Amino acid sequence: MNNESVLFLLKSIEQELPLYIEDVLNDSFEDPHHSAVHTTSLINCVVELLTELGEKLPFYDTESYFEHAGFSKEEYKLFEESRRKESVYYRGAQY
Repeated sequence: MNNESVLFLLKSIEQELPLYIEDVLNDSFEDPHHSAVHTTSLINCVVELLTELGEKLPFYDTESYFEHAGFSKEEYKLFEESRRKESVYYRGAQY
């Protein structure tokens, strides 16, 4: 496997994460069209894989990623509330 290609993909995903978070935060809580579960899984996978590839990250989980990306504790709380509600009916892997 080409680690440079994997790093490129992971860093590209990392750059898009704030947009995914904003989509979830701006979405309807009652009828969401953006997935907090999927976004959380992306964050957790990016952290895991970049760490395995030897990258030093200023965050280590979803909550610390929110802080690193400049989101407030209240925004994290709202995002987590959405994720917990969605996780009950979400189909697919949850990381």
